[in-house]
Amino acid sequence: MAKIFSGKDFADKLEQKLTRKFSSLPAELKKLTLVDILIGSDKSAQAYVNLKKAAAERVGINFKDIYRSEEESKIDLLALVKQLNQDDQVGGVMFQVPFPENLKDSQREIIDNIYFEKDVDCLTSRRLERVVRGESDFLPATVAAVVKILACGGISGPALAGKRIVVVGRSDIVGRPLAAFLKNHKAKVTVCHRQTKRLPDYTKSAEVLISATGRPNLIKENMVAKGAVVIDVGSPKGDVDLEGVKKRASFITPVPGGVGPVTVACLLENFIKLIY
Repeated sequence: MAKIFSGKDFADKLEQKLTRKFSSLPAELKKLTLVDILIGSDKSAQAYVNLKKAAAERVGINFKDIYRSEEESKIDLLALVKQLNQDDQVGGVMFQVPFPENLKDSQREIIDNIYFEKDVDCLTSRRLERVVRGESDFLPATVAAVVKILACGGISGPALAGKRIVVVGRSDIVGRPLAAFLKNHKAKVTVCHRQTKRLPDYTKSAEVLISATGRPNLIKENMVAKGAVVIDVGSPKGDVDLEGVKKRASFITPVPGGVGPVTVACLLENFIKLIY
């Protein structure tokens, strides 16, 4: 039976460290604001923004949530980004992604206009490519969370070398940068997606299985090797059938309460790194 990781307990401890760190910063830095922009009215996304806001308040970080209609134009969103870039009181900027369907074609252009120095979650192409090339240890918050959780499972640093790791999901937010980070640390990484043919053949070979597709219960008990470490990054519902898979895994993250709380704490850690 697997050890079930408590993201809340881990995040609580990390938040305590971040609170101490943030309180020690110069007064002018503590005035800076982290801005999160949500386009549309997706309730899961709104709930996630609220979690980030609450965590920021606990740490002492100023947090501003900005909501825009799905009908907002590309021109108006670019103007908003420009305004935030030029605001000296804004220390970090991020969007909730993906954008609504009618704005998806403009998503990359809008996000890439965020100043490199204010890109708190590696959303811009410039920051993302630095991660992919192994040129930066400033990681997307979800990737940083997975790396910290793997360390809790005894897999970090030299222990990554040679590990058979399967990443299911290839988004720019999680799958692509995470796979690149692991490869850059000498792990043997295979990247799949939810339409991969004979997906179980790949997942059953993994010592570490990380799923980030957003497809509920994609990963079943019979798709996991005995003793595997299983990280579920699915949101808002888990990719992994927890009740079944925990019988075979040695270590597993639940949804909710696994990767999510750690990601929020890692986002705040990124903000402190940006401004200090």
